[in-house]
Amino acid sequence: MKEKTFEKYPVWMMLVYYFFSFSVYLAGLYLLYLILPLFALLFFIYILYLEVKLLREGCVRCYYYGKRCVCGKGKVAKVFFKKDEKRKFYEREVTMKDMIPSFLPMIITLIAGMYLVIQGLPIINFPVIGIAVWPLIVTFFGNPIIYGKMSCPHCKQRELGCPACEFFMRVEKKGKK
Repeated sequence: MKEKTFEKYPVWMMLVYYFFSFSVYLAGLYLLYLILPLFALLFFIYILYLEVKLLREGCVRCYYYGKRCVCGKGKVAKVFFKKDEKRKFYEREVTMKDMIPSFLPMIITLIAGMYLVIQGLPIINFPVIGIAVWPLIVTFFGNPIIYGKMSCPHCKQRELGCPACEFFMRVEKKGKK
């Protein structure tokens, strides 16, 4: 059965997306702050860099530019960047190398948690372990639900051609002739 595509994603889907995304970022910020506040600041700057890069290089070419996509970034992109009419979204190629920067917050959070457990901070280690493992849970269990069930099946850009969908879900790229 073909899923209905959305012109605007429901607000509840956007809230679920942001809960998972921000919780991963906050976990990393918290653990890095426990190690050294400067590390947390650098992590925050890196997260901002990732978000701006996505807006500038992806959202400006997406069907949802200026619209409410599952993550709401289409509307945000319109505020800060002009639509890129020169290149189509599906002309991008996504490889594992492209994904490494996106996986770094999860990896850094895990490493920070392991460091804190090994150091034996005077706080209970179970919460630290839980916070450190949370990004792994989101990545391997939450993301398949968010993208596989909520986002991608209802995405108009997927129908037009989406390199991320092709990469993660092995969906044939459309739009290219």
